[in-house]
Amino acid sequence: MKIVTNFIPPTESTPFNPAKTVDIPAGDSKEIKMNGMGGESFGVQRILPYAPNMDHILVSARLNEDLYLFRDLQLAVVHQLFKGTKGLLAPFIIQKSNSLVFELENVGPVEQPVNIQIIGYDHFGLSKLQAIYSEISAPMPQPRFLYGHVTLPSGAVHSDMGVKAKSIDVQARRLAMSSDRPGDITASLKVYNTTIRNEVFLEQINDEFGQFYANVPFIVGSNVPFQVYTSNRGPSQAHVSFLCEAYVAGQTEPDNPLTV
Repeated sequence: MKIVTNFIPPTESTPFNPAKTVDIPAGDSKEIKMNGMGGESFGVQRILPYAPNMDHILVSARLNEDLYLFRDLQLAVVHQLFKGTKGLLAPFIIQKSNSLVFELENVGPVEQPVNIQIIGYDHFGLSKLQAIYSEISAPMPQPRFLYGHVTLPSGAVHSDMGVKAKSIDVQARRLAMSSDRPGDITASLKVYNTTIRNEVFLEQINDEFGQFYANVPFIVGSNVPFQVYTSNRGPSQAHVSFLCEAYVAGQTEPDNPLTV
């Protein structure tokens, strides 16, 4: 997978990054709908959400009407994945005259304001980036997300989060987890019964991947079991979300960052 780094958008690009706020009463659901300036395409590099208690907001992201990037996760895990990095290795694209819709549910006891900002490239910057990949005869990396959410009773041990693999091979690069019971949750990872991470605390997962990619990326094969096991060491029920940044695998080129 070839990766273009230090990309500089053309001078005609705008610094526009869409952001919207909604107030969601306790137990209610609302949507935030995003698109590019003037209905043009937009390449999303980062999703930056905020709410006073992001563990109590569940979010699903629907791209271009029918493709769910992820579903029913704590807003906190999206924040964790994107807050400490420059963003995805390559953007996912809101097509012209289309949208990225965030479906939001407040499962907490009080009303909350929720703001979501997306950061990336307008259609001028996106066109230049696509042209660079075309010039080097390399496909632009295609982001995919693996995800899961689980409710754990006190004392639960090695509960499978039900993370579903894609119908194509993907290369996992970064992980994030969240919970409303910090300090109580441990996790371990396996791909088709091969251990990827021994049991560690949720906070250690986030420390490892908060600002860095995996030192050795791993492949999650088409429809191959990707097992994320979680345990609850605390005295109370816990809700846990998992989100993995991955890219379509299968290119024959070795990793080769390109500076432009």
